[in-house]
Amino acid sequence: MSDRQTMLLLILNAPRYQVALALLPFVVMTTLFPRVVSYSSYRSSIPNGDRVPNPCDSTTVWNGVGHRSTMGAGLLNPFGNDFRLNGKVWNGTICQQDSDGDGYSNGYELGDPDCTWSTGQTPARATQLSHPGICDPVGSAKCTHMNSWLGNCASTKFDCPAINDPNVKNYTMRFPRTTIPAEETTYMCYRFEIPSNSTSDIIAIEPYIDNMKVIHHMLLYGCTDKPRGVPEDKPYRCGMGQGNTCSSLIGLWGPGILGQCLSNQLGFRIGPEGLQTFIIQIHWNNPMEETNLTDSSGMRVYYTSQLRRERGEIMMVGQSNLEIPPGKDNVTFYGKCSASCTTLFTRPMNITASVLHMHLLGASGSIILHRKDHTKLNLEIVDKYDYNSPTIKEYETPITVMPGDHIEVKCVYDSTGRGTTTRWGEGTMDEMCYAFLTYYPQMEGYNYCGQWKSVDMCDNNALLHETCDLPTFIRYVRPVVSVCAAGCTASACADTIKKAMSTGCQRNPDVRAFLLAFFPTEGYVMAYCAYDQPPVTGISNRCPPRHRLSHASIFLVAFLVVARRLMMV
Repeated sequence: MSDRQTMLLLILNAPRYQVALALLPFVVMTTLFPRVVSYSSYRSSIPNGDRVPNPCDSTTVWNGVGHRSTMGAGLLNPFGNDFRLNGKVWNGTICQQDSDGDGYSNGYELGDPDCTWSTGQTPARATQLSHPGICDPVGSAKCTHMNSWLGNCASTKFDCPAINDPNVKNYTMRFPRTTIPAEETTYMCYRFEIPSNSTSDIIAIEPYIDNMKVIHHMLLYGCTDKPRGVPEDKPYRCGMGQGNTCSSLIGLWGPGILGQCLSNQLGFRIGPEGLQTFIIQIHWNNPMEETNLTDSSGMRVYYTSQLRRERGEIMMVGQSNLEIPPGKDNVTFYGKCSASCTTLFTRPMNITASVLHMHLLGASGSIILHRKDHTKLNLEIVDKYDYNSPTIKEYETPITVMPGDHIEVKCVYDSTGRGTTTRWGEGTMDEMCYAFLTYYPQMEGYNYCGQWKSVDMCDNNALLHETCDLPTFIRYVRPVVSVCAAGCTASACADTIKKAMSTGCQRNPDVRAFLLAFFPTEGYVMAYCAYDQPPVTGISNRCPPRHRLSHASIFLVAFLVVARRLMMV
Protein backbone atom coordinates (compact mmCIF):
# COMPACT_ATOMS: atom_id res chain seq x y z
CA MET A 1 0.00 0.00 0.00
CA SER A 2 1.34 3.42 -0.95
CA ASP A 3 1.87 6.33 1.43
CA ARG A 4 -0.93 8.22 -0.34
CA GLN A 5 -3.32 5.29 0.14
CA THR A 6 -2.35 4.96 3.79
CA MET A 7 -2.97 8.64 4.43
CA LEU A 8 -6.32 8.48 2.64
CA LEU A 9 -7.49 5.58 4.77
CA LEU A 10 -6.44 7.37 7.92
CA ILE A 11 -8.24 10.54 6.92
CA LEU A 12 -11.42 8.66 5.97
CA ASN A 13 -11.56 6.55 9.14
CA ALA A 14 -10.59 8.91 11.95
CA PRO A 15 -11.31 12.44 13.14
CA ARG A 16 -10.27 13.82 9.77
CA TYR A 17 -8.68 17.16 10.36
CA GLN A 18 -6.81 15.95 13.47
CA VAL A 19 -5.16 13.13 11.51
CA ALA A 20 -4.38 15.46 8.64
CA LEU A 21 -2.79 17.95 11.00
CA ALA A 22 -0.79 15.24 12.72
CA LEU A 23 0.49 13.87 9.41
CA LEU A 24 1.22 17.22 7.80
CA PRO A 25 4.68 17.74 9.38
CA PHE A 26 5.70 14.25 8.22
CA VAL A 27 4.48 14.94 4.69
CA VAL A 28 6.37 18.22 4.59
CA MET A 29 9.59 16.83 6.00
CA THR A 30 9.36 14.01 3.49
CA THR A 31 8.97 16.59 0.73
CA LEU A 32 11.62 18.86 2.16
CA PHE A 33 13.96 16.83 -0.02
CA PRO A 34 12.01 16.45 -3.27
CA ARG A 35 13.10 13.78 -5.71
CA VAL A 36 15.60 15.05 -8.24
CA VAL A 37 17.40 13.60 -11.22
CA SER A 38 20.66 12.76 -9.50
CA TYR A 39 22.11 9.32 -10.12
CA SER A 40 25.55 8.56 -8.74
CA SER A 41 26.03 6.06 -11.58
CA TYR A 42 26.73 9.04 -13.85
CA ARG A 43 30.11 9.40 -12.14
CA SER A 44 31.26 6.30 -13.99
CA SER A 45 30.12 7.86 -17.26
CA ILE A 46 32.82 10.57 -17.22
CA PRO A 47 36.59 10.28 -16.70
CA ASN A 48 37.63 10.54 -13.04
CA GLY A 49 33.99 11.11 -12.06
CA ASP A 50 34.69 10.09 -8.47
CA ARG A 51 37.86 12.20 -8.13
CA VAL A 52 36.73 15.70 -9.16
CA PRO A 53 38.04 18.10 -6.48
CA ASN A 54 35.82 20.54 -4.66
CA PRO A 55 37.24 24.02 -5.40
CA CYS A 56 35.64 25.28 -2.19
CA ASP A 57 37.44 22.66 -0.07
CA SER A 58 40.49 20.94 -1.56
CA THR A 59 40.27 18.09 0.97
CA THR A 60 36.97 16.82 -0.46
CA VAL A 61 35.53 15.81 -3.83
CA TRP A 62 32.47 17.14 -5.65
CA ASN A 63 30.25 14.04 -5.68
CA GLY A 64 27.62 15.36 -8.06
CA VAL A 65 29.88 16.74 -10.81
CA GLY A 66 26.96 17.92 -12.93
CA HIS A 67 25.01 19.51 -10.06
CA ARG A 68 25.28 22.75 -8.14
CA SER A 69 25.19 20.79 -4.90
CA THR A 70 28.38 18.94 -3.96
CA MET A 71 26.24 15.95 -2.98
CA GLY A 72 24.62 15.67 -6.40
CA ALA A 73 21.09 16.96 -5.92
CA GLY A 74 18.96 19.69 -7.37
CA LEU A 75 19.81 22.17 -10.08
CA LEU A 76 22.44 21.47 -12.73
CA ASN A 77 25.63 23.50 -13.13
CA PRO A 78 26.97 24.54 -16.60
CA PHE A 79 28.71 21.19 -17.14
CA GLY A 80 25.60 19.30 -16.05
CA ASN A 81 23.48 21.22 -18.52
CA ASP A 82 25.90 20.47 -21.37
CA PHE A 83 26.16 16.81 -20.36
CA ARG A 84 22.36 16.51 -20.39
CA LEU A 85 22.07 18.18 -23.81
CA ASN A 86 24.71 15.75 -25.10
CA GLY A 87 22.53 12.79 -24.18
CA LYS A 88 24.36 12.11 -20.89
CA VAL A 89 27.24 10.41 -22.70
CA TRP A 90 30.95 11.22 -22.83
CA ASN A 91 32.29 11.73 -26.35
CA GLY A 92 34.38 14.15 -28.36
CA THR A 93 31.65 16.79 -28.35
CA ILE A 94 31.27 17.17 -24.60
CA CYS A 95 35.00 16.56 -24.08
CA GLN A 96 36.03 19.50 -26.28
CA GLN A 97 33.52 21.91 -24.80
CA ASP A 98 34.51 24.48 -22.17
CA SER A 99 31.33 24.42 -20.08
CA ASP A 100 32.50 26.75 -17.31
CA GLY A 101 34.20 29.27 -19.63
CA ASP A 102 37.59 29.28 -17.89
CA GLY A 103 39.62 28.50 -21.02
CA TYR A 104 40.10 24.77 -20.36
CA SER A 105 38.14 22.03 -22.12
CA ASN A 106 36.03 19.63 -20.09
CA GLY A 107 38.36 16.82 -21.15
CA TYR A 108 41.44 18.68 -19.97
CA GLU A 109 39.87 19.38 -16.58
CA LEU A 110 38.77 15.76 -16.12
CA GLY A 111 42.05 14.13 -17.18
CA ASP A 112 41.12 13.25 -20.77
CA PRO A 113 42.84 16.05 -22.73
CA ASP A 114 42.93 14.08 -26.02
CA CYS A 115 39.29 12.96 -25.73
CA THR A 116 40.14 9.29 -26.06
CA TRP A 117 38.56 7.96 -22.87
CA SER A 118 35.51 5.67 -22.86
CA THR A 119 33.56 4.03 -20.06
CA GLY A 120 35.59 1.41 -18.21
CA GLN A 121 39.01 2.68 -19.35
CA THR A 122 41.70 4.33 -17.25
CA PRO A 123 41.91 8.09 -17.89
CA ALA A 124 45.14 9.56 -19.26
CA ARG A 125 45.78 11.15 -15.88
CA ALA A 126 44.21 11.15 -12.42
CA THR A 127 46.03 14.17 -11.00
CA GLN A 128 45.81 17.92 -11.53
CA LEU A 129 42.08 17.60 -12.06
CA SER A 130 39.64 20.51 -11.84
CA HIS A 131 35.88 20.97 -11.93
CA PRO A 132 34.45 21.33 -15.48
CA GLY A 133 31.38 23.19 -14.21
CA ILE A 134 33.12 25.77 -12.01
CA CYS A 135 35.23 28.52 -13.55
CA ASP A 136 38.80 28.70 -12.19
CA PRO A 137 40.22 30.58 -10.39
CA VAL A 138 37.00 30.77 -8.36
CA GLY A 139 37.54 34.27 -7.00
CA SER A 140 38.93 35.85 -10.17
CA ALA A 141 37.25 38.70 -12.03
CA LYS A 142 36.72 36.62 -15.17
CA CYS A 143 34.88 33.92 -13.22
CA THR A 144 32.60 36.13 -11.12
CA HIS A 145 29.69 35.97 -13.55
CA MET A 146 30.11 32.29 -14.48
CA ASN A 147 30.20 31.27 -10.82
CA SER A 148 27.35 33.51 -9.63
CA TRP A 149 25.35 30.40 -8.66
CA LEU A 150 28.17 29.18 -6.43
CA GLY A 151 27.51 31.74 -3.68
CA ASN A 152 30.16 32.08 -1.01
CA CYS A 153 31.78 28.72 -1.76
CA ALA A 154 31.15 27.55 1.79
CA SER A 155 33.11 24.78 3.43
CA THR A 156 31.82 21.23 3.17
CA LYS A 157 32.93 20.37 6.69
CA PHE A 158 30.52 20.37 9.62
CA ASP A 159 31.51 23.25 11.88
CA CYS A 160 30.05 23.32 15.41
CA PRO A 161 32.46 24.61 18.08
CA ALA A 162 30.29 23.31 20.93
CA ILE A 163 31.05 19.66 20.10
CA ASN A 164 34.74 20.22 20.92
CA ASP A 165 33.94 20.68 24.61
CA PRO A 166 35.49 17.78 26.60
CA ASN A 167 32.16 17.20 28.35
CA VAL A 168 30.41 16.44 25.07
CA LYS A 169 29.88 12.80 24.13
CA ASN A 170 28.70 11.39 20.85
CA TYR A 171 26.80 8.33 19.75
CA THR A 172 26.47 7.09 16.18
CA MET A 173 23.17 5.48 15.22
CA ARG A 174 23.61 3.48 12.02
CA PHE A 175 21.47 1.01 10.15
CA PRO A 176 22.92 -2.48 10.13
CA ARG A 177 24.27 -3.42 6.70
CA THR A 178 20.97 -3.70 4.80
CA THR A 179 20.21 -4.83 1.27
CA ILE A 180 18.31 -2.13 -0.57
CA PRO A 181 15.14 -3.39 -2.28
CA ALA A 182 15.15 -3.42 -6.07
CA GLU A 183 12.55 -0.65 -6.09
CA GLU A 184 12.85 2.97 -7.12
CA THR A 185 11.64 4.34 -3.76
CA THR A 186 11.90 2.71 -0.34
CA TYR A 187 11.29 4.17 3.13
CA MET A 188 12.92 2.16 5.93
CA CYS A 189 13.16 2.82 9.66
CA TYR A 190 15.34 1.53 12.47
CA ARG A 191 14.93 1.90 16.21
CA PHE A 192 17.69 3.04 18.58
CA GLU A 193 18.22 3.85 22.23
CA ILE A 194 21.10 6.08 23.32
CA PRO A 195 23.01 4.38 26.18
CA SER A 196 22.74 7.20 28.72
CA ASN A 197 21.47 6.73 32.28
CA SER A 198 21.59 10.43 33.08
CA THR A 199 19.59 13.33 31.72
CA SER A 200 21.45 15.09 28.91
CA ASP A 201 20.85 17.48 26.02
CA ILE A 202 21.56 16.80 22.36
CA ILE A 203 23.34 19.90 21.06
CA ALA A 204 24.33 18.84 17.53
CA ILE A 205 23.52 16.18 14.92
CA GLU A 206 25.75 15.13 12.03
CA PRO A 207 24.95 12.72 9.16
CA TYR A 208 26.89 9.49 8.64
CA ILE A 209 26.66 8.66 4.93
CA ASP A 210 27.61 5.13 3.90
CA ASN A 211 26.23 4.79 0.36
CA MET A 212 25.76 8.17 -1.30
CA LYS A 213 24.62 6.45 -4.48
CA VAL A 214 21.19 5.59 -3.09
CA ILE A 215 20.48 7.66 0.00
CA HIS A 216 18.03 10.47 -0.67
CA HIS A 217 17.35 11.84 2.82
CA MET A 218 17.21 10.88 6.50
CA LEU A 219 15.00 11.96 9.39
CA LEU A 220 15.59 11.41 13.11
CA TYR A 221 12.55 11.20 15.39
CA GLY A 222 12.40 11.15 19.18
CA CYS A 223 9.74 9.11 20.97
CA THR A 224 8.00 10.30 24.12
CA ASP A 225 7.08 6.68 24.94
CA LYS A 226 8.36 3.36 23.70
CA PRO A 227 6.68 2.77 20.33
CA ARG A 228 4.43 -0.24 20.10
CA GLY A 229 4.65 -2.73 17.28
CA VAL A 230 8.06 -1.51 16.19
CA PRO A 231 10.82 -4.12 15.70
CA GLU A 232 13.78 -3.58 18.02
CA ASP A 233 16.45 -5.49 16.12
CA LYS A 234 15.87 -5.02 12.41
CA PRO A 235 14.97 -2.32 9.86
CA TYR A 236 11.33 -2.16 8.83
CA ARG A 237 9.27 -0.41 6.17
CA CYS A 238 7.66 2.67 7.61
CA GLY A 239 6.35 5.09 4.98
CA MET A 240 5.55 8.56 6.31
CA GLY A 241 5.62 9.38 10.01
CA GLN A 242 6.16 7.30 13.11
CA GLY A 243 2.94 7.66 15.03
CA ASN A 244 2.01 9.97 17.86
CA THR A 245 4.64 8.74 20.32
CA CYS A 246 7.47 9.33 17.84
CA SER A 247 6.42 12.68 16.42
CA SER A 248 9.31 14.81 17.71
CA LEU A 249 11.46 15.54 14.68
CA ILE A 250 14.91 16.44 15.97
CA GLY A 251 17.26 15.68 13.09
CA LEU A 252 17.28 15.79 9.32
CA TRP A 253 19.70 15.36 6.47
CA GLY A 254 19.45 15.96 2.74
CA PRO A 255 22.05 16.73 0.07
CA GLY A 256 23.86 19.91 1.00
CA ILE A 257 23.14 19.72 4.74
CA LEU A 258 26.34 19.23 6.73
CA GLY A 259 24.71 18.90 10.13
CA GLN A 260 22.74 20.73 12.80
CA CYS A 261 24.42 22.87 15.45
CA LEU A 262 21.85 24.15 17.93
CA SER A 263 22.10 27.64 19.40
CA ASN A 264 23.83 27.88 22.76
CA GLN A 265 20.67 28.06 24.86
CA LEU A 266 18.85 25.15 23.17
CA GLY A 267 18.98 21.38 23.51
CA PHE A 268 16.88 18.28 22.82
CA ARG A 269 16.43 16.64 26.24
CA ILE A 270 17.21 12.91 26.43
CA GLY A 271 17.44 10.36 29.21
CA PRO A 272 15.15 9.80 32.23
CA GLU A 273 13.65 13.29 31.86
CA GLY A 274 13.42 13.36 28.08
CA LEU A 275 13.51 11.27 24.93
CA GLN A 276 14.91 7.76 25.31
CA THR A 277 13.93 5.96 22.12
CA PHE A 278 14.73 7.19 18.61
CA ILE A 279 13.85 6.16 15.08
CA ILE A 280 15.83 6.95 11.95
CA GLN A 281 13.93 6.99 8.68
CA ILE A 282 15.91 6.63 5.44
CA HIS A 283 14.58 7.23 1.95
CA TRP A 284 16.52 5.11 -0.53
CA ASN A 285 16.37 6.01 -4.22
CA ASN A 286 17.21 3.08 -6.52
CA PRO A 287 15.91 4.22 -9.95
CA MET A 288 17.69 1.44 -11.85
CA GLU A 289 16.22 -1.14 -9.44
CA GLU A 290 19.63 -2.70 -8.87
CA THR A 291 19.77 -5.86 -6.76
CA ASN A 292 23.28 -5.69 -5.28
CA LEU A 293 23.14 -2.44 -3.31
CA THR A 294 23.52 -2.11 0.46
CA ASP A 295 23.61 0.77 2.92
CA SER A 296 24.55 1.40 6.55
CA SER A 297 23.98 5.14 6.91
CA GLY A 298 22.78 6.92 10.01
CA MET A 299 23.34 9.92 12.26
CA ARG A 300 25.79 10.92 14.96
CA VAL A 301 24.34 12.85 17.89
CA TYR A 302 26.43 15.00 20.22
CA TYR A 303 25.13 15.36 23.77
CA THR A 304 26.21 16.78 27.10
CA SER A 305 25.18 16.44 30.75
CA GLN A 306 25.61 20.20 31.08
CA LEU A 307 21.99 20.96 30.36
CA ARG A 308 21.03 23.86 28.16
CA ARG A 309 18.75 26.54 29.56
CA GLU A 310 15.89 25.89 27.12
CA ARG A 311 14.21 22.91 25.49
CA GLY A 312 13.59 23.73 21.86
CA GLU A 313 11.16 22.71 19.14
CA ILE A 314 10.66 23.33 15.42
CA MET A 315 7.43 24.89 14.18
CA MET A 316 6.26 24.95 10.58
CA VAL A 317 4.29 28.00 9.41
CA GLY A 318 2.79 28.56 5.99
CA GLN A 319 0.17 27.74 3.36
CA SER A 320 -0.95 24.17 2.66
CA ASN A 321 -3.11 24.87 -0.39
CA LEU A 322 -1.45 26.12 -3.57
CA GLU A 323 -2.64 26.40 -7.17
CA ILE A 324 -0.06 28.20 -9.30
CA PRO A 325 -1.21 28.96 -12.86
CA PRO A 326 1.26 28.29 -15.69
CA GLY A 327 3.20 30.88 -17.62
CA LYS A 328 3.32 33.56 -14.90
CA ASP A 329 6.49 35.30 -13.71
CA ASN A 330 5.05 36.54 -10.41
CA VAL A 331 2.48 34.50 -8.49
CA THR A 332 2.20 35.22 -4.76
CA PHE A 333 0.72 33.16 -1.92
CA TYR A 334 0.52 33.91 1.78
CA GLY A 335 0.18 31.69 4.82
CA LYS A 336 0.26 32.63 8.46
CA CYS A 337 0.18 31.56 12.06
CA SER A 338 -2.73 33.85 12.84
CA ALA A 339 -3.35 36.05 15.86
CA SER A 340 -6.23 33.72 16.72
CA CYS A 341 -3.74 30.87 16.88
CA THR A 342 -1.01 32.66 18.84
CA THR A 343 -3.64 33.72 21.37
CA LEU A 344 -3.79 30.03 22.26
CA PHE A 345 -0.06 29.95 23.08
CA THR A 346 0.56 29.10 26.70
CA ARG A 347 3.57 31.45 26.85
CA PRO A 348 5.61 33.79 24.64
CA MET A 349 7.56 32.08 21.87
CA ASN A 350 11.22 32.92 21.21
CA ILE A 351 12.52 32.29 17.67
CA THR A 352 16.24 31.55 17.30
CA ALA A 353 16.41 30.58 13.62
CA SER A 354 14.27 30.49 10.48
CA VAL A 355 14.43 29.12 6.97
CA LEU A 356 12.04 29.58 4.03
CA HIS A 357 11.09 26.49 2.01
CA MET A 358 9.69 26.26 -1.51
CA HIS A 359 10.43 24.00 -4.49
CA LEU A 360 11.61 24.65 -8.04
CA LEU A 361 9.23 27.52 -8.88
CA GLY A 362 10.21 29.48 -5.78
CA ALA A 363 11.60 32.89 -6.77
CA SER A 364 11.55 35.01 -3.61
CA GLY A 365 9.76 35.32 -0.29
CA SER A 366 9.70 36.60 3.24
CA ILE A 367 8.87 35.79 6.86
CA ILE A 368 7.36 38.74 8.72
CA LEU A 369 6.24 39.10 12.34
CA HIS A 370 3.21 41.36 12.74
CA ARG A 371 2.79 42.70 16.27
CA LYS A 372 -0.66 43.21 17.72
CA ASP A 373 0.18 46.93 18.01
CA HIS A 374 0.35 46.96 14.15
CA THR A 375 4.15 47.26 13.97
CA LYS A 376 6.08 44.61 12.07
CA LEU A 377 9.51 42.99 12.04
CA ASN A 378 11.14 41.35 9.03
CA LEU A 379 12.44 37.99 10.22
CA GLU A 380 13.81 37.01 6.82
CA ILE A 381 13.73 38.54 3.33
CA VAL A 382 14.83 36.27 0.49
CA ASP A 383 15.24 38.27 -2.72
CA LYS A 384 16.49 35.33 -4.80
CA TYR A 385 15.39 31.88 -3.69
CA ASP A 386 17.21 28.65 -4.59
CA TYR A 387 15.69 25.54 -3.04
CA ASN A 388 19.01 23.70 -3.38
CA SER A 389 20.79 26.31 -1.24
CA PRO A 390 18.40 27.37 1.53
CA THR A 391 19.28 30.47 3.51
CA ILE A 392 19.16 29.81 7.26
CA LYS A 393 18.73 32.97 9.28
CA GLU A 394 19.99 32.79 12.86
CA TYR A 395 19.12 35.42 15.47
CA GLU A 396 21.76 36.27 18.03
CA THR A 397 18.99 37.85 20.09
CA PRO A 398 15.88 35.62 19.95
CA ILE A 399 12.76 37.16 18.42
CA THR A 400 9.86 37.05 20.87
CA VAL A 401 6.35 36.33 19.59
CA MET A 402 3.61 37.34 22.02
CA PRO A 403 0.07 35.93 22.10
CA GLY A 404 -1.97 38.03 19.67
CA ASP A 405 0.93 38.59 17.24
CA HIS A 406 0.91 36.76 13.92
CA ILE A 407 3.63 35.37 11.64
CA GLU A 408 3.18 35.79 7.89
CA VAL A 409 4.98 33.75 5.24
CA LYS A 410 5.06 35.12 1.69
CA CYS A 411 6.05 32.94 -1.27
CA VAL A 412 6.55 34.27 -4.81
CA TYR A 413 6.71 31.83 -7.73
CA ASP A 414 7.85 32.04 -11.34
CA SER A 415 5.94 29.52 -13.47
CA THR A 416 6.94 30.82 -16.91
CA GLY A 417 8.48 27.45 -17.73
CA ARG A 418 5.37 25.43 -16.88
CA GLY A 419 2.49 24.54 -19.16
CA THR A 420 0.10 23.26 -16.50
CA THR A 421 -1.12 24.34 -13.06
CA THR A 422 1.25 23.50 -10.19
CA ARG A 423 -0.27 22.54 -6.85
CA TRP A 424 0.87 21.79 -3.31
CA GLY A 425 2.32 18.30 -3.17
CA GLU A 426 5.12 15.88 -2.48
CA GLY A 427 7.08 15.80 -5.72
CA THR A 428 9.77 17.97 -7.24
CA MET A 429 7.30 19.41 -9.71
CA ASP A 430 4.80 20.24 -6.95
CA GLU A 431 5.21 23.26 -4.69
CA MET A 432 5.27 24.31 -1.05
CA CYS A 433 5.22 27.53 0.98
CA TYR A 434 6.57 27.15 4.52
CA ALA A 435 8.88 28.66 7.07
CA PHE A 436 10.61 26.42 9.59
CA LEU A 437 11.11 28.21 12.90
CA THR A 438 13.35 26.96 15.68
CA TYR A 439 11.95 28.27 18.93
CA TYR A 440 11.75 27.90 22.70
CA PRO A 441 10.27 27.05 25.13
CA GLN A 442 8.78 23.87 23.75
CA MET A 443 4.98 23.91 23.49
CA GLU A 444 3.52 20.46 23.09
CA GLY A 445 1.41 20.10 19.96
CA TYR A 446 2.82 23.19 18.26
CA ASN A 447 4.91 21.72 15.46
CA TYR A 448 2.57 23.27 12.90
CA CYS A 449 0.70 26.58 12.81
CA GLY A 450 -0.50 27.61 9.38
CA GLN A 451 -3.40 27.77 6.97
CA TRP A 452 -5.30 25.76 4.37
CA LYS A 453 -6.57 28.60 2.19
CA SER A 454 -7.96 30.94 4.90
CA VAL A 455 -8.73 28.18 7.41
CA ASP A 456 -6.42 28.48 10.41
CA MET A 457 -4.79 25.23 11.51
CA CYS A 458 -3.39 26.21 14.87
CA ASP A 459 -1.89 22.98 16.16
CA ASN A 460 -2.72 19.28 16.12
CA ASN A 461 -6.30 19.94 17.23
CA ALA A 462 -7.53 23.49 16.67
CA LEU A 463 -9.24 24.72 13.50
CA LEU A 464 -10.45 28.32 13.33
CA HIS A 465 -11.88 30.75 10.80
CA GLU A 466 -12.38 34.46 11.23
CA THR A 467 -15.85 34.49 9.65
CA CYS A 468 -17.64 31.79 11.65
CA ASP A 469 -17.59 29.30 14.52
CA LEU A 470 -15.67 26.59 12.68
CA PRO A 471 -15.13 24.18 15.65
CA THR A 472 -18.91 24.04 16.21
CA PHE A 473 -19.53 23.58 12.50
CA ILE A 474 -17.11 20.64 12.36
CA ARG A 475 -18.67 19.12 15.47
CA TYR A 476 -22.06 18.99 13.74
CA VAL A 477 -20.64 17.88 10.39
CA ARG A 478 -18.77 14.83 11.66
CA PRO A 479 -21.83 12.62 12.50
CA VAL A 480 -23.92 13.67 9.48
CA VAL A 481 -23.38 10.42 7.53
CA SER A 482 -24.70 8.21 10.33
CA VAL A 483 -27.60 10.43 11.40
CA CYS A 484 -28.73 10.89 7.79
CA ALA A 485 -28.46 7.22 6.82
CA ALA A 486 -32.22 6.81 7.43
CA GLY A 487 -33.02 9.73 5.11
CA CYS A 488 -32.55 13.45 4.83
CA THR A 489 -35.90 14.22 6.46
CA ALA A 490 -35.23 12.05 9.51
CA SER A 491 -35.48 14.26 12.58
CA ALA A 492 -31.90 13.64 13.73
CA CYS A 493 -30.56 14.45 10.25
CA ALA A 494 -32.64 17.58 9.83
CA ASP A 495 -31.72 18.81 13.31
CA THR A 496 -27.98 18.19 12.83
CA ILE A 497 -27.87 19.94 9.47
CA LYS A 498 -29.91 22.86 10.81
CA LYS A 499 -27.42 23.36 13.65
CA ALA A 500 -24.46 23.15 11.28
CA MET A 501 -26.04 25.67 8.92
CA SER A 502 -26.74 28.07 11.78
CA THR A 503 -22.99 28.69 12.18
CA GLY A 504 -22.87 30.32 8.73
CA CYS A 505 -19.59 28.56 7.92
CA GLN A 506 -20.99 27.00 4.74
CA ARG A 507 -21.25 30.46 3.20
CA ASN A 508 -17.45 30.85 3.09
CA PRO A 509 -15.94 29.32 -0.10
CA ASP A 510 -12.68 28.37 1.66
CA VAL A 511 -14.57 26.51 4.39
CA ARG A 512 -16.64 24.70 1.75
CA ALA A 513 -13.45 23.67 -0.04
CA PHE A 514 -11.93 22.55 3.27
CA LEU A 515 -15.04 20.51 4.07
CA LEU A 516 -14.90 18.63 0.77
CA ALA A 517 -11.12 18.10 1.06
CA PHE A 518 -11.08 16.66 4.59
CA PHE A 519 -14.69 15.51 5.05
CA PRO A 520 -15.71 14.48 1.52
CA THR A 521 -18.55 12.10 2.42
CA GLU A 522 -20.00 14.47 5.00
CA GLY A 523 -19.71 17.38 2.59
CA TYR A 524 -21.61 15.52 -0.11
CA VAL A 525 -24.36 14.45 2.31
CA MET A 526 -24.82 18.01 3.56
CA ALA A 527 -25.04 19.38 0.04
CA TYR A 528 -27.49 16.61 -0.89
CA CYS A 529 -29.79 16.96 2.08
CA ALA A 530 -29.61 20.62 3.01
CA TYR A 531 -31.26 22.36 0.04
CA ASP A 532 -34.75 22.12 -1.41
CA GLN A 533 -33.89 23.61 -4.81
CA PRO A 534 -35.42 22.54 -8.14
CA PRO A 535 -34.10 19.02 -8.73
CA VAL A 536 -31.24 18.17 -11.05
CA THR A 537 -32.66 16.60 -14.21
CA GLY A 538 -33.44 12.96 -13.52
CA ILE A 539 -32.34 13.10 -9.89
CA SER A 540 -34.32 14.23 -6.86
CA ASN A 541 -32.24 16.04 -4.29
CA ARG A 542 -34.64 15.03 -1.51
CA CYS A 543 -34.07 11.69 0.25
CA PRO A 544 -37.18 9.51 0.68
CA PRO A 545 -38.06 9.62 4.44
CA ARG A 546 -37.40 5.97 5.19
CA HIS A 547 -34.87 5.19 2.49
CA ARG A 548 -31.52 4.02 3.80
CA LEU A 549 -28.64 5.41 1.74
CA SER A 550 -25.51 3.40 1.17
CA HIS A 551 -22.16 5.20 1.07
CA ALA A 552 -21.93 4.38 -2.64
CA SER A 553 -25.34 5.95 -3.27
CA ILE A 554 -24.33 9.06 -1.37
CA PHE A 555 -21.18 9.49 -3.42
CA LEU A 556 -22.79 8.80 -6.81
CA VAL A 557 -25.90 10.89 -6.36
CA ALA A 558 -24.61 13.65 -4.12
CA PHE A 559 -21.58 14.26 -6.30
CA LEU A 560 -23.87 15.26 -9.15
CA VAL A 561 -25.88 17.47 -6.83
CA VAL A 562 -22.76 19.10 -5.43
CA ALA A 563 -21.50 19.89 -8.91
CA ARG A 564 -24.62 21.98 -9.52
CA ARG A 565 -25.48 23.18 -6.03
CA LEU A 566 -22.24 23.87 -4.16
CA MET A 567 -21.81 27.38 -5.50
CA MET A 568 -25.34 28.18 -4.27
CA VAL A 569 -24.43 27.49 -0.64
